[in-house]
Amino acid sequence: MSPVRHFLSAHLGVPSSSLVSRLLGRNPIPRALRPAFRLACGEVSVADALTQLGSGWMAFHAVPLGNGLGVLEYIVIGPPGVYSVAVRQHPGKAVWIDAGTLVVDGERMPHIRDAEFEAVRASQLLSEVIGSRVEVTPCLILVEPRSLTVARPPRRVAVLTPRELRAWLKDMPRKLPQDALEEFRAAAAAQVMWQDLCSPTIAAAERFAAFRRIQTSVSQARHVRLTWVTGALVLLWLIAMVGIGGFTTSLLIR
Repeated sequence: MSPVRHFLSAHLGVPSSSLVSRLLGRNPIPRALRPAFRLACGEVSVADALTQLGSGWMAFHAVPLGNGLGVLEYIVIGPPGVYSVAVRQHPGKAVWIDAGTLVVDGERMPHIRDAEFEAVRASQLLSEVIGSRVEVTPCLILVEPRSLTVARPPRRVAVLTPRELRAWLKDMPRKLPQDALEEFRAAAAAQVMWQDLCSPTIAAAERFAAFRRIQTSVSQARHVRLTWVTGALVLLWLIAMVGIGGFTTSLLIR
């Protein structure tokens, strides 16, 4: 289950915020659901980066790898070529990379190896459909790490954050001639199990719309809290100024 779907399922029974809560800017997400909300925000940030690539690009979500191997988060097809995009979420964690080694808060993770495998499988899938070998470049997206230290970059896998993904893809040099690009697009579009990000199903579109409404309510609550804090600080400053003014006046009178 995707992070957005998981969060929305868990959030179904949460009552709407009361008027008092809204006036005070209380976070509408219960504390127990905030980690799930953060993961869902990470999923949305990657999807947004890919849907903003513009014309000439296609992005497919939840691509089945076959043979019980699960799904690949994204396959992206554009003028620079074909990319597999694996997403790993480690919000607030320290990530350290040295070539093929990736460590999260001291624990070694197989993310780079997995990203390479998924690119190979994506290449096999497209090659079978098209009838000729398709080269797929693996990308690993790390969502909201506290820090990201790269001692030596991986040899084949591009490691990026969601904020870097769109610009990185757009800056890649063109490799595919137009006819090959159209062939790849047609082959991918013909796969009924591949979910096109730019043309989502009604259910997927409704899920994202529902989640964005919740995101908006969280942002509004944060804005209200900041307004209260700012107002309190201004009031304290005015009280202090009045107190200093009164003290100064009393000294002059003496």
